Amino acid sequence: MKADTLDLKDIFRKDTRYVVPRFQRPYVWKEEEHWQPLWEDLQLVVNELMDRQAGADTDLERQEAQQDTSPHFLGAIVLDQQSTPTQKLETREIIDGQQRLITLQVLLSATHSVAKDFDDDGSASLVEKLMYNDKDLTRTETDRLKVWPIEADQDAFIDVMTLSDPESEHAELDGDDNLEECFRYFRDEIQEWAESGEESPEDHLDALVTTMWHLLRVVVIDLESNDDAQVIFETLNARGTPLLAADLIKNYLFREASVQHNDPGELHDKYWKQFDEDEWRVDVSQGRLDRPKIDVFIMHWLTMEMSQQVRAKKLFPAFRKYLDRTDHSVEEIVKDIDYYASIYETISEPDRGSREGIFFHRLDILDTTTPYPVLLWIFGHENIPKEQRVKAVEAIESWLMRRMLSRLTSKNYNKIFIELLDELKERDDEPVGDVVVEFFRSKEGESDYWPGDEKLTDSMVSMEYWAVINQRRLKMVFAAVERELRNTGYSETVEFTQNLEIEHILPQKWSTHWSLPGERPAEVERMERDEAKDRIGNLTILTDKLNPSISNAAWDDKREAIQEHTVLRLNKHLITNWPDEWNEKTIAERGEWLAAQASEVWPEPDSGYWDE
Repeated sequence: MKADTLDLKDIFRKDTRYVVPRFQRPYVWKEEEHWQPLWEDLQLVVNELMDRQAGADTDLERQEAQQDTSPHFLGAIVLDQQSTPTQKLETREIIDGQQRLITLQVLLSATHSVAKDFDDDGSASLVEKLMYNDKDLTRTETDRLKVWPIEADQDAFIDVMTLSDPESEHAELDGDDNLEECFRYFRDEIQEWAESGEESPEDHLDALVTTMWHLLRVVVIDLESNDDAQVIFETLNARGTPLLAADLIKNYLFREASVQHNDPGELHDKYWKQFDEDEWRVDVSQGRLDRPKIDVFIMHWLTMEMSQQVRAKKLFPAFRKYLDRTDHSVEEIVKDIDYYASIYETISEPDRGSREGIFFHRLDILDTTTPYPVLLWIFGHENIPKEQRVKAVEAIESWLMRRMLSRLTSKNYNKIFIELLDELKERDDEPVGDVVVEFFRSKEGESDYWPGDEKLTDSMVSMEYWAVINQRRLKMVFAAVERELRNTGYSETVEFTQNLEIEHILPQKWSTHWSLPGERPAEVERMERDEAKDRIGNLTILTDKLNPSISNAAWDDKREAIQEHTVLRLNKHLITNWPDEWNEKTIAERGEWLAAQASEVWPEPDSGYWDE
């Protein structure tokens, strides 16, 4: 067999038909696991290309910028050549990689459709060259398509691939097939992205098409006549333990150590040996996926060092680029990694007895790791006074929590924390906590502003939280409020140690014991009650035994049971302040009260608390 690293131009530009064997499974890729990560990875490459070409005035400079842009590796495909008649299309059977090739064709079709919408004929024409074979070499209309799926996917694939074909009468998608969903996803994402930023849609599409032609790479394994396709398929997919990115980094580092006349064995035993232990190779949560702890740590460390987003899937190429450009020796690098590993351990396994530990515990519940490079930088500088470090993490926590409670987007958090990292590095002679507060105070965009009390209160009174914010986060909010209520100097500060559950005070199935007021049309009152029941003012926390025993009970019975068993101050406040009735009005009142408590826990940007 023969293996080559090819870009999409090499694969799709020539007149070849890639056929999926009929016995293979249908198209199964989905948005969250496959399309979204692919589009995010593609955007990183396109954005890097556009940044590098921003100052390019000549074709030569643009070509050099393209060559300096890091390509994205899409994995491997295995092809088996089929016999073809003279002067007909060359045919390859896809032994492995059909999901990838089909998705790339749908992505190209979506790009073609958007280019047509913007009347960008140049980009559309270039994309067509990767989508269709030469008509003179085809016997049927469908032979024009570069990839041909199994029968179950053929109708939907034809629809998707010919939607914007100028020679096709097909003009719309009206089904819910997986391939059509894939097309819609990429088309909508490309459309939104092309209209964003200062550059024109045409500039965006030009960079996207250039990236797809030259900067998406695939390892293509061509089988020869004596190769057993099934054995090769099994070997690629089911045998062996894959190397971690950290393993590749380790090998590259210590090879460079030899070049620099260092003793690799000595450096390994002194600084790297701990990373060979199993505890560093266990999977930890990283976004939508689980990844080895060592890879996640190095990703955050490298992001901190480079002040640019490093994706886990591109960790090794990013590290190699960093090593090629840095002035630090290998010994300095492995020493630094060893030092920050201890900082990372503190962050990922915090002691909850300190304010910083409480912050890290809450950050874990928020399930966001985007602040980690900033936190590594802050906690790695031993000369930062404790009070400034605490102010920094409290400001980060307030910004994150207020945005979560206001149900604002977290889409650009990676970029925002890299901005903050640059700000901290630039102003490293100023108090770190003050810099963090000032940074978040300065943000005014929808994706980055720090909500004040008015926004927080409006959200907590009017927005539905149940099933929108997960229970673990809701329990954390109530635990934080409870902690604040006990922080009087006279009461013990307690942490929840037993299983507690979120309870609807007005039940989700309220109609059994909770009658409507009957003052207005029943349909209006029913709608208002259904909207109110999932707001945070109607939620509290109870033990896992008490909760189901009173779940659908009337307010009088529920209040008495809570009064008898609860030790939580937030529940005592509930039954003391609303003893007689519970309805939409009292839900709103309690929402306001909870917002006031949340504001004490997470002060607003204009609060004098930050100026102390």
